[in-house]
Amino acid sequence: MTTTIAAIRTHKWDEATEALANRLRPVFGDNLVVVFHNRPADVTPPIPVVDINEDSVKAMALDPVSDWGWRCGDYFLYALRKARPEADFYWLIEPDVFFTGDIEDFFTRTEARTEDLLGTRIEKQDSGHRFAKGMPGIKHWRAIFALVRFSGRALDILLAQRQAYAKLGFNRFYANDETFCFSTAKADPRLTMASLSEIMPDWVRHAQVATDPDMLLDLVVDRQDRGIYHPVRTRDSFIASLADRIANTGFLSAMRPSLARLTPENEAEVLRQAGRKILADLHEVRFGKD
Repeated sequence: MTTTIAAIRTHKWDEATEALANRLRPVFGDNLVVVFHNRPADVTPPIPVVDINEDSVKAMALDPVSDWGWRCGDYFLYALRKARPEADFYWLIEPDVFFTGDIEDFFTRTEARTEDLLGTRIEKQDSGHRFAKGMPGIKHWRAIFALVRFSGRALDILLAQRQAYAKLGFNRFYANDETFCFSTAKADPRLTMASLSEIMPDWVRHAQVATDPDMLLDLVVDRQDRGIYHPVRTRDSFIASLADRIANTGFLSAMRPSLARLTPENEAEVLRQAGRKILADLHEVRFGKD
């Protein structure tokens, strides 16, 4: 009998993480854990924890690139494999993944699958992609890393490959989780993979599993059909994410000499005008043009 562990990948224990844990616990019982990035000392989740931080990344001989917690979800799987080596398969699930319909049906139907890697959609990746540039000389593949299942032997093989890759110093182009894992596995005859969109189309075909746009939980929470949706956010999280996206002001650095001449009154006027235009755009998208 095979053993499968499900892990929630997170950097905070919030409403969405708690809700996902509550839905997964009846399916996996004691084999449900959380792999926690930089867990605060005062946070104690109600399920077993595998901690991951820069020290543990270095201990695994991996490259702690500045954004590894976001970029390198495979690091979480290697830490999980190290902490729980007895399992045959490992799910890694992000808190903003939402299942409609019977969640137990989804995982029960994957139990018989023996492929080393499962992803919602495994597809070719453009070689010009930022992270593909960090893996020259290989065909590039990807799958959204928010919901993946890897075999233990795949993780052992990929960890050794990632450790060797970490020494190459690609820095800004250092391959992310999906590019590294699926490109490496596709090129390795020892490993097999399958897309859930092909083996379980009723769960994936009409659903959204992508990096964006964000979806408000209200859109999917009451759906009765089967589906996997990502990224799904609670109302507070959606508002915060929308505000962050609208307020993406990286372009301002090129304007620093001019901005230095602005007065506080000028800054207030910039905010007033920007707010008015943003609000007008929001209304146009919500209600259409007058």
